[in-house]
Amino acid sequence: MKSTFHGTDALEIISPSMRLCIRTEFNEKPSTQFCVRTEFNEKAPPSDKKYTGPQNAQELMKALDADYNKGHAKTEVSVSRKGNGIETESYSSNLTISEIDARYPRVEWLQLLLDRGIIIGNFYEYASNLSNRHALALLEDNPNLWESGVLDIPPTDDWETYKAAYIDKLVEIEVTKAEIEVTIERSKEQIERAKVQIEHSKKDLEHARKQIARAQAALEHLKEPMPPQKPN
Repeated sequence: MKSTFHGTDALEIISPSMRLCIRTEFNEKPSTQFCVRTEFNEKAPPSDKKYTGPQNAQELMKALDADYNKGHAKTEVSVSRKGNGIETESYSSNLTISEIDARYPRVEWLQLLLDRGIIIGNFYEYASNLSNRHALALLEDNPNLWESGVLDIPPTDDWETYKAAYIDKLVEIEVTKAEIEVTIERSKEQIERAKVQIEHSKKDLEHARKQIARAQAALEHLKEPMPPQKPN
């Protein structure tokens, strides 16, 4: 059976002390579940905090890095594989920020993704893309995963080849998400324009009704018999 790779993102409300939790799942049906979970405390900004500056790593970090550092609580990665409904393998990782930064420096990682067409427009997208480094680290530390072709990526014994294919998958998912969001926003704008047009049409219709009523009243007035004129 051919496996199907897809990725999903979610925000969770997990406790009053946690601002947000980002959970990214890469599911390869029917056998593999791959989850990246990042928790942020109350020091983190709202997930939809906007970023409207230039799309380059230095400017993004200048605007959002301090918030990320203050709010980041932990990132955990887990992989489980099943055979005949029974878990046969499991992997996990919970590297600290300093450990993951040493392996995949933020500025280089962010610029790599930006150069590939990913657009980061808020804190959630910034944090989510940084969290994906943790998944990459777990994969690198477990060669049997990429040698077996996990995540619907062709098996290989060359890490750089697998790494490039994994990044291609990330970019594909993020670009597709961005395109969907643009489509949704355009649809919302079209709906709002349609609402305005409907309101204008209602006003035009009401105006036409009033004109018809006045015309009918004038017509009825013309139908009334003229009073007899007095002789001179």
